[in-house]
Amino acid sequence: MKISLNQTNFFDRTDFNGNVYVKAEDGKGFSALLVNCITSHYKTKLKNATRTYLVIEGAGTFTINDKTETANPGDMFIISDGDIYEYYGQMKLFEFNVPGTNSSNEEKL
Repeated sequence: MKISLNQTNFFDRTDFNGNVYVKAEDGKGFSALLVNCITSHYKTKLKNATRTYLVIEGAGTFTINDKTETANPGDMFIISDGDIYEYYGQMKLFEFNVPGTNSSNEEKL
């Protein structure tokens, strides 16, 4: 199965936006997104899932459970169930979630 960018659903949350390639509701057992971080992603607690971010372009920082790391192309960040995280910078990220997630798997802090 191939999914082209023009087949995705665009979303916009002001500080970040992107395209949803596979939604949690699709029943695939995962979700996949392309995320454009314009300035930041609000502090969030992840629930009942594992989320990974692969930095494709740009640079910034990720803070996971109060530990801040620089983010550069090729870096991957793994957010586990119960982790609290946020990120800053201007970056293009690939996000992959197992199982598939949506806002019901997040607690905005």
